Amino acid sequence: MIIVVLHYISNFMPTIDIPDKICSHCGGTKWRTELRKKPTKANPDKTVIRYRCTIGGKERYDRWAENNPGKWKSYPKQKRPAGYYKTPKRKEQARLKTKRERDNLEDNFIKRTIMGNLKDISRSEIPQKLIDIKRKQLLLTRQLKQLTK
Repeated sequence: MIIVVLHYISNFMPTIDIPDKICSHCGGTKWRTELRKKPTKANPDKTVIRYRCTIGGKERYDRWAENNPGKWKSYPKQKRPAGYYKTPKRKEQARLKTKRERDNLEDNFIKRTIMGNLKDISRSEIPQKLIDIKRKQLLLTRQLKQLTK
């Protein structure tokens, strides 16, 4: 029996955890999936799923970055067009993400609330206990506002 767990990494490529399939190079069980189009005359819409080991891919990338320091630093700048993050679509996505975090009282929103105008504290220094207490305080404040309306 194969148990498949989906994880999503920063570049939105799904990583699948397949316990029965073990990489011969590193012994890992996490695989990145790639959908590739392989059209044929009989089936022009044919796609193939290719599995690649995530650990081996990271090692290959790190080796390449070490051997090509000039290309590695300039690659992201060349890949993204000017004003990539300033497009209305990106701004709208950021606004919706912030709204979702605020509505669901997620950890990022609560950390930003705790930090406020404090410049001398980092996000990693805020303990989980304090986040939970602040979440309860915000919930109580919201309930009080609803009752007074």
